[in-house]
Amino acid sequence: MNTDHSPLILAYLDGTISDEEMARLNAVLLESADARAQLRAWAAADVRLRELAADAAHAAVVRPGTRESPAGAGKSASWLDRVLLRGWRAPSAAGLAIGAAFTSVVWAYVAPLAAEAMQPVATLVADSFETGSRPGSEGVPQAFGTWGGDQAELATASAGLAPRTGPRMLRLLRSDYVGENSVLSHVGDQLQIIDLAAHRAAIGTGRVVAHAEAWFNQVAPGAGEEFAGGVTLFAFARDPRDHRSETWNAWYEGHLGLSGQQQERTDRDPATWERVSTRLPLPAGTRFLVVHIRINRTRPEPTATPITFAGSYVDDVKAELLLRPAATVAAENAAQ
Repeated sequence: MNTDHSPLILAYLDGTISDEEMARLNAVLLESADARAQLRAWAAADVRLRELAADAAHAAVVRPGTRESPAGAGKSASWLDRVLLRGWRAPSAAGLAIGAAFTSVVWAYVAPLAAEAMQPVATLVADSFETGSRPGSEGVPQAFGTWGGDQAELATASAGLAPRTGPRMLRLLRSDYVGENSVLSHVGDQLQIIDLAAHRAAIGTGRVVAHAEAWFNQVAPGAGEEFAGGVTLFAFARDPRDHRSETWNAWYEGHLGLSGQQQERTDRDPATWERVSTRLPLPAGTRFLVVHIRINRTRPEPTATPITFAGSYVDDVKAELLLRPAATVAAENAAQ
């Protein structure tokens, strides 16, 4: 039997793993302690290398008390992407069948469960952008339950691209926010911060899973251009708005867990929308959840100036809390 799991693990970390390979990797991880250890070690190294590279390239420090960055500073590839792995293309309905902790980063995966096996706890976000509330374009939003981040606007049907539902959708305009001095950024971000105080008791059981999804679309890109939509969840014990005047690195070191960046390339047909979904088992100490949606220009390579997106859209964003069966969680805990 071939016991070298390196190609599967590398494919996972590089974001090139296929559905068939993901299934094989899950089977290996469930059976092999050596494979689980290898994945933990390689992923930890991968995260650290990316963190060091981002720090060396950008040294992104935000002046305390302001929304501005000193010259040459700002976002790296994405201002919420300093230590995330590459844009994984793990299937939205699947993932790794293990949980692993790497320094301050926690990747916890819910083993594949039928959706009906988990009990709904609460709907946190159900936004098709029909309220008329404008998204913030000045970085981290300072109010709960509102969208904020890079420059964006509400939009209606245009250039043959219609909202997925209703008359409005969200359009990502640029890969920077107002007042930011961003270099080499090729990602437009929007995020929403949610206070989970009302669900503290349920989260304390260790059974609560956050689920988020969003739909992405793109006007026909130019020659040589490719785009992808992405969704990530972050869990915090401390209010993440407190990190606004600190280095972006503080954002990552302060979180309890992240879901892994689920990403799907947008096709060249504006009549179709691409769905991206992710899940995060919430650590018992979670008080705040961040829902992060993004448009990433994956090709060509970043330039020295922020990108103005020709037509990148998001619609029907959903976030919810689900409760896993007590017996399933107990069995997993006993197996660790």
